[in-house]
Amino acid sequence: MQDIWIESFYNEIDAEKRQAFLKEHTGDPKDELDAFREKLWIARYGKRKPKNDAFVGYLMQMKYIAEGGGMSLGAQKRKQAAEVLTGLFLGNYDNLDIEKQEMIFYEIKNAFLKLIGVSKNGRGFTSVVFGMGQLSDESVAKKIADQVSTIAFATPHMLHMDKEFAVFQQAALEAFRQEFPNREHFLKK
Repeated sequence: MQDIWIESFYNEIDAEKRQAFLKEHTGDPKDELDAFREKLWIARYGKRKPKNDAFVGYLMQMKYIAEGGGMSLGAQKRKQAAEVLTGLFLGNYDNLDIEKQEMIFYEIKNAFLKLIGVSKNGRGFTSVVFGMGQLSDESVAKKIADQVSTIAFATPHMLHMDKEFAVFQQAALEAFRQEFPNREHFLKK
């Protein structure tokens, strides 16, 4: 990532601020990378004002695949995981230019940063019992590590799809390291 704005763009988790960065620094429809960045944006947030985050939705889908007991472990869950791969642009990742691969990686990392940020700042996630008392920073880090471990590592491993989710796992690992330096040992890889 050469430009400073790109680093700021991928570290910002507020969708509207990210959209402002994007509008300010891109927009040439003839530029292949700008066009691809726009394609990623539309896939994640839609064409209008960003409301829902499809990439965070895919992260939650991975959690539900691991925790859902109603379905058979086989084909249906693998099909759902394949949908996640496609939605996150990982289905043909190896066939893309290095710049596009980097954009996908940082967009997925940003989705993990968003998930971690929402969890870290959510009262329901960080409170002990019925909002009474707060978990320590160490306990919050462990709880988020469990969540990230389930989404990024346990689910692909359970489905024997670690190879297909390797980029996804690396993005999760970097996001966790960024938010919780020196606490990587909490992750169950």
